[in-house]
Amino acid sequence: MNNRFNIEKSIYMMMIFVAIIGLFFMAIRSEYFVQYRHFSYTVEADPPEQSVDQLARSYEQPSFLMLVSPDYPDLAETLTSVIERLGKKVTKQSISEPLRLTSSYAGIIIATENIHAMPDVGAILTYAESGGSVFFAVRPSPGPALSALYQHLGMVETGTFIETGGIELAEPFFDSSFSKSFPSKRIQNSSLAVRLDNTASLYASSTDGTPLLWKIMHGSGRFIVFNGSMLADSSQSALFIKGMQLMVPHFIYPVMNAKVTALEGFPFPVPKGRHEIGNMTNEEFFRHTFWAGMQRLEAKFDLNYTASFVASFEDQQTKFNPYELSSAQENAIVYGRELLRMGGEVAVQGYNHLPIDGMNKSDVAILQQDTADRIAHALPGYSVRSYIPVEQENPFSHLSVIRTVFPDLRAVMAPVEEAFIQDDGLAVLPKTITGFDSTAYTDWLVFNELASSGFFSHSLMPQSFLYEDSFEESFQELTDFQKRLKKDVPWLRGLTLSNAARSLSNYTNTVVFEEKTGQGVAFHVNTLVFPAYFYFSTDQRITSTENCEVTKIGNNLYLIQAEDLTFKIGLDG
Repeated sequence: MNNRFNIEKSIYMMMIFVAIIGLFFMAIRSEYFVQYRHFSYTVEADPPEQSVDQLARSYEQPSFLMLVSPDYPDLAETLTSVIERLGKKVTKQSISEPLRLTSSYAGIIIATENIHAMPDVGAILTYAESGGSVFFAVRPSPGPALSALYQHLGMVETGTFIETGGIELAEPFFDSSFSKSFPSKRIQNSSLAVRLDNTASLYASSTDGTPLLWKIMHGSGRFIVFNGSMLADSSQSALFIKGMQLMVPHFIYPVMNAKVTALEGFPFPVPKGRHEIGNMTNEEFFRHTFWAGMQRLEAKFDLNYTASFVASFEDQQTKFNPYELSSAQENAIVYGRELLRMGGEVAVQGYNHLPIDGMNKSDVAILQQDTADRIAHALPGYSVRSYIPVEQENPFSHLSVIRTVFPDLRAVMAPVEEAFIQDDGLAVLPKTITGFDSTAYTDWLVFNELASSGFFSHSLMPQSFLYEDSFEESFQELTDFQKRLKKDVPWLRGLTLSNAARSLSNYTNTVVFEEKTGQGVAFHVNTLVFPAYFYFSTDQRITSTENCEVTKIGNNLYLIQAEDLTFKIGLDG
């Protein structure tokens, strides 16, 4: 009798457990789940601040002198933008004028190939011999000036200009091999044919072995040479930043520490019909193959998808009926609520996949309101905070209309060169790469974004699998890409678009001032939105920290998480 009672008791306990699990999954699909504040809103405190003017009077903001010429305005403009974005000051001077040096400069950047315009080449040599750092940010042109300098710059032999392709780093920027080799013909440079002195330290070469970036000591100072022409492109700034890190004993700048994975135009109305894979309907394919795979990927790599909802595949509007549960609306409910349960975000793309830049405002408003009604029906009480526009000539077309319909909008992801915050506070983040497949060139674009801002975005378009049977291959490519990222940058946070927008404030608004101490350096910043991150490079050993956490992420490279407006790092040497 006791054995029978124990068995029945175990069965009852199992049934209760299953019932509890069932109630849990019913709850997360219910309206109460999306109405619960934790899943709809992020409570934000005002960031701490202190006056930039007061900090400037008390502490130092690193400053660089840039030598420019009228022949290379794009290079000077791009490098100036990068330097200021990193929180440093820059003063521009014509290369044809005598050097006007002050002790406040951390180094000289030469942003022109026309070094023959220098009135006194020897001034550069004297500056380096005395402990200064000089960075040639473009390969110098052959001539008398280069003949006088080339051996001091670490070159044994020089030739003519040659076209080079691809990038091979001598050592990874981050911890492993993902950020080391980029054998792409789309990475082009005009370079000097050179052979280096064995005392030069090589940091990057072209795929065919032409030296591209190196450093050589000269007296108490150093020369850094970039033997290429690509740095006028703001999306190719990683090697310029590496060169700046080589100029000074330590180098710090704010980063976002975020990646965004966007499912563009998803959820979307799935057309009727059979899919080419597995003898399934289109609905079955997206539910049981595509979405199941994407859920497993998210759980493994913590991607926190941002999905931009599309209401219709039709060119003409079909008015939304809240009393009719179509398969499209059912998909919005199921996928939307599962996405939120996974830690993701439902953004908006629009009524359909068509551009809106040629439409009038009233028609755009009608379509966007219809889209908003469908989202509200699927996710009652949910606040849409992100917008990913369709591909069109002007990604910001009718943005004011869209913001009227979605008043809580705080972030846009668009094909822009760099992230910025509009005057009204709306954050704009760049699309870095698109598609499931990765190449050496897409890896290079990701590497450049990570090196410069600590951010990249990856746009995926699920609807492409309606018309092709390459899902398994593409999904494996995406999985392999995520594995490489996990190995190389395991500290990189997977955030939704609206959460990444919070980190953009640190990247664009934070100004870092420095104070040398007996034990190392203290950093003072004007404002922080926590958590706040910085890249810090130094070849000195870190002995202590105060008000920050430090993680080694590469050779002489660290990720700092600051916990106060003033934080300190102790250095040995």
